[in-house]
Amino acid sequence: MRSETFWSGFAAGTVVGALAGVGGVLAARRRASEADRRVVRLEKSINIGSPVQRVFAAWSDLEQLPRWISFIRRVEHRGPRWHWLVNLNDREFQWDSQITQVIPGESIGWKSLRGPRHTGRITFSPAGEQTVVHVIMNYAPPMGRVGAMMPMEEHLERWIERGLREFKAAMEQEQHQAALRTGAENTETRATGTTGEDMPWRAET
Repeated sequence: MRSETFWSGFAAGTVVGALAGVGGVLAARRRASEADRRVVRLEKSINIGSPVQRVFAAWSDLEQLPRWISFIRRVEHRGPRWHWLVNLNDREFQWDSQITQVIPGESIGWKSLRGPRHTGRITFSPAGEQTVVHVIMNYAPPMGRVGAMMPMEEHLERWIERGLREFKAAMEQEQHQAALRTGAENTETRATGTTGEDMPWRAET
């Protein structure tokens, strides 16, 4: 994997966790974090009909994520940070994130650097020729007036599910198109191999 793509892979998993920065409380396990904070833990999985290396590589190409997920408008590399711009319910949100740990082809950990606090990990597990993508996220939503004003409180789960579904659909469509191209190339090769022009050794009649 090229260095640029490798480091992009470090930050790629933040697409799900970063969405939490504009969200609020998801129905999940809760625990007290500080006097004025609580932590929400979210776990979400999806099965994608494409091999794990292909799925991980696509997710790792961070700046290309807007191709796969419609509400991600832009991702920019800014030194050790990645700057995100998304549009949710016709409102734009921005944040910075950083990767804390990565196991190439297997998992990515992240944390926020600006805005609402969140950390998490996304894992990629092979299931034959398919991939199970599993997200674990811990989010500390703001309290008081600021927390009450957050527009995505009751919609966080819906947006995360939408992002994962769009990524799944894109990966499976790409896999299908690759299979069609391979089939067409094999058919063309077999057809070409049966022509007289490709058999100069054949005796003239």
